[in-house]
Amino acid sequence: MTTPAVTIPAVRQLRPPTPGGPLVAFVHGLEDSWESWLPLSNVLPEWSPVALDLPWRPGNDYLWRRRPSPAWLADGFDLLGRRPDLVVAHSFGANALLELLCAGDRRVPETVILICPLYRPPDVAVTWRVFERARRSFEQHIHDSLRSRLGPRLRNMDAEVVERMIAKAVDRVGPSGFLAVFDQFCASASLRLDQVTARVLVLAGGSDPTLSPAAARILADGMPNAVLSVGDSYDHFCYARQPEDVASRLRAFVDVASVVSGHPEGVAT
Repeated sequence: MTTPAVTIPAVRQLRPPTPGGPLVAFVHGLEDSWESWLPLSNVLPEWSPVALDLPWRPGNDYLWRRRPSPAWLADGFDLLGRRPDLVVAHSFGANALLELLCAGDRRVPETVILICPLYRPPDVAVTWRVFERARRSFEQHIHDSLRSRLGPRLRNMDAEVVERMIAKAVDRVGPSGFLAVFDQFCASASLRLDQVTARVLVLAGGSDPTLSPAAARILADGMPNAVLSVGDSYDHFCYARQPEDVASRLRAFVDVASVVSGHPEGVAT
């Protein structure tokens, strides 16, 4: 029996480049699609956005786990042909980016945005209670991710059909998907955040069961040049559900960061 090959990363153009606009790379989370960035990128017309299509996309077979997620992300950056001016990463993808930041990888730009990363503060022990809580949150994320990808179609679908789709998705992802996330969550407590030199925005939600505002504050405080922004009504998929509001926070951060770095017209480095 032939073992299926792991699908390599790819670069997807979210829309035609904006002349003079900064090159912005979007990084999706586990069981999420590069297409989930379309609503947010569409309300940021001044940017030239691309999305990395990564092996942890929906429907994957999890063979990619034989290799660390930051290595896959680094491969994606290599495909761009140049260092992006800005990276915006979500959830599992945000953690892969955070690991590259802590390692001082030169493919990562000087300005990054982490949306709802998976972070375990060092004083939170890994217990069975934490494991079970994480498992419940992961299942809820699969629910929310599928509903988010269905978009406007969800309104015209039978509720029972949707629930069957969600149940099948949860079964298909199975323990492999959860353990990929839980391993990353556990390992995050040991990251050398003090080694991160980039300007970082940590964007968190008051309704996100994975990253509490308190944990987000500890994460941001651990990086020398990081700031925290919390949306009280944001959930784990805030960037897709409330793209205009999220865009305003991202734009404000990038404007400030570009002035600090000496590039008032953009974030180009």
